[in-house]
Amino acid sequence: MSIRRNIGVRPRRDGNRGAALVELALLLPLLIVLAFGVIDLGRLIHARLVVTNVSREGGSLASRDIRVGNDLISMLQSSATPFNLQTDGRIYVIKIKAGETRYDPLPYIDSWAAGGAYISASSSITGGVGDTPGGLSSTMMNHLTFRTAISTSELSEISIVEVFYHYRPITPLPNFIQNMFPHNGGVLIGSRAIF
Repeated sequence: MSIRRNIGVRPRRDGNRGAALVELALLLPLLIVLAFGVIDLGRLIHARLVVTNVSREGGSLASRDIRVGNDLISMLQSSATPFNLQTDGRIYVIKIKAGETRYDPLPYIDSWAAGGAYISASSSITGGVGDTPGGLSSTMMNHLTFRTAISTSELSEISIVEVFYHYRPITPLPNFIQNMFPHNGGVLIGSRAIF
């Protein structure tokens, strides 16, 4: 039985180490972009939830006349933290009253308030104070229209709160990908609540 000894001979691993560094150099940018993508997706979902909750709470407060107009808008903007609805958002608070007589059966806009610097987001309700609102569904118009058979309308008034937020991802995206987003490299998130 013979014992073979390799004294002083080391196996060469330099080639493997170099290949691993090249693989890491190729995959690291992709892994970083994926990590930022996951973070951005989480932030987008969070922003959507905040916008939805702000519109619902605003609709509830507006329907109970707890806060109205610009006071309500200021309160809703501050409740959207950490998202800045003052510079990157827009809030509309609209109160619509039902038709009151058979001679004036159509609903009308009683009050209209808007706040926030992002003016690219427009309300789905059209018309001014005193006008018949455009943008309401036919079902909602029917509920607010005066009915001579019952001498009233089914609803006396509604409050509509629309909240918009311009979300910008934090991932450093190349210009050709940013151009795919329709709102200056971001996404417009919106929510509407009717009470």
